Amino acid sequence: VAAVVWGLIFSAANGFMEELWLRGIFLKRFAPLIGVNGAVWVTSIIFASMHSFAFYFDPFALAFFFVNTLALGLGCGYLMMKSDNLWGATIIHAASDFFLFVAALASV
Repeated sequence: VAAVVWGLIFSAANGFMEELWLRGIFLKRFAPLIGVNGAVWVTSIIFASMHSFAFYFDPFALAFFFVNTLALGLGCGYLMMKSDNLWGATIIHAASDFFLFVAALASV
């Protein structure tokens, strides 16, 4: 139970921090320079690249994880631009982190 509570707290904090940093700060600033689509793609590639150094995956799984995080970044980026609100992307990101945490916990 304590691990699940810790996982929820970590997932919420991490989701908020990464979304605030990438989409809250950079996405809106990149949009006037390279357009909405370009800004979403650039921040999504940065987001996926940040997660590419996960040492707990084998190389095949890491490639899948990169594609997965790129898709998550694109979805959260377009949601942020459409809603002009950070909370939807933050909740989706936190849920994704929590499900990964639960999967890692279940494999131990």
